[in-house]
Amino acid sequence: MAGKERRLPVAGRIEPEVNRYYAKVAKRYTAAGIAALIVFLLYVAAVAVFASDSITTENLSYLVRDFGTAADDTTRDFSRIVYNGSSATSFAWFRGGLAVCSPDSYRYFDKNGLSVAADPLNFADPVMVPGEKYMLIYDMGGTGWAVYNQLTRIVSREADERIIAADIASDGSVVMVTRSRDTRYVVSLYNAAFNRTMLSYKDSYVLAAAISGDGEQFLVASASPSTTDFDCEIELIRRGEDTPLARDVLSHTMPLMARATEEGFVILCDTAVLYYDEYGVRQNSVSLSGMTLKYADIASGRVALAGQVNALGSEHRILVLDDAGSPLCDQTLHQRVAGVSMGRNIADALCYVRSADTVLRIGPDGTETAYTPENGEIIGLVPLTSGALVCQKSAAWQIFTGSPDS
Repeated sequence: MAGKERRLPVAGRIEPEVNRYYAKVAKRYTAAGIAALIVFLLYVAAVAVFASDSITTENLSYLVRDFGTAADDTTRDFSRIVYNGSSATSFAWFRGGLAVCSPDSYRYFDKNGLSVAADPLNFADPVMVPGEKYMLIYDMGGTGWAVYNQLTRIVSREADERIIAADIASDGSVVMVTRSRDTRYVVSLYNAAFNRTMLSYKDSYVLAAAISGDGEQFLVASASPSTTDFDCEIELIRRGEDTPLARDVLSHTMPLMARATEEGFVILCDTAVLYYDEYGVRQNSVSLSGMTLKYADIASGRVALAGQVNALGSEHRILVLDDAGSPLCDQTLHQRVAGVSMGRNIADALCYVRSADTVLRIGPDGTETAYTPENGEIIGLVPLTSGALVCQKSAAWQIFTGSPDS
């Protein structure tokens, strides 16, 4: 019939075409995968049985030491950061976020205000030393020290004696100065695995130390008693060598702070700022005569200083030097000062000067812009690429987000 459907016969099943060569290859890879899994499980079992002593929290933390070390250098603004602080809390910029340290805890916050890392401490006087990749925290006058990345604590150690000063390199090498019972001071060098590789005893009073970015050489600044005063002794030491690469002595000078720079080292003394190249040769010396040094900050080789110029403390000289010692700013403020911070981006701000309730930004052209919070005491300030974080006991937020003239 014309309207009746006509069904065509269809094969019951269609056999896929099989390439025998690729089938054999697939079987071989499957067998290799099963064999690799068995070997891995046997390895894990052997490690658990024969090397269980090496499976520690510290070793696992060391395994992830470089996780999350990509700094957030974007210029987007910070959100409000909330924490539990006190007058003993200190603050530092570290890899694009805010590090907050108090005697009982360390916390790291990202730009969104989220707590990325938190760790309990038991330090009487914690000092933070932010490096390019790692954060070093040590107990000034105590024996404890620890190293962190953005995510976690990598290592926690106890020094043999009381810690006086310390610095950390980009690769994790650490130079540490401790006070010894036998001699006055001991300078120790730790490699990137945090094992002590060098030990040097000093009869003079070591007050500052700094290590180069690659960890291959370090500088030690000491005060040596002279006939009527102290002399400043600067020694540059190369890793693995007993004899100093260079030595410099300045009369009637006391070292206070030392930092490594791209070109060498900068040392802050009570009477001058000293600049050295990578070979330990002094390149410049800037006198601080006419001012009683009160506050100082060093960042990227640039130095910001606040010195009292009258007996009442109502006038302060603000001096900012570039990484070669040339003045970027030298002016007098007719007010009391509680701290000074070097700007991270000198095109945005040369420095920040703070009092108990006000922050003053000095722009690249010397103009001054003030910020006063509605209430609360300012206990810290952290310069950023654009603006700064003003820190109170319970929160920090970004200020001066516009141009220096805004």
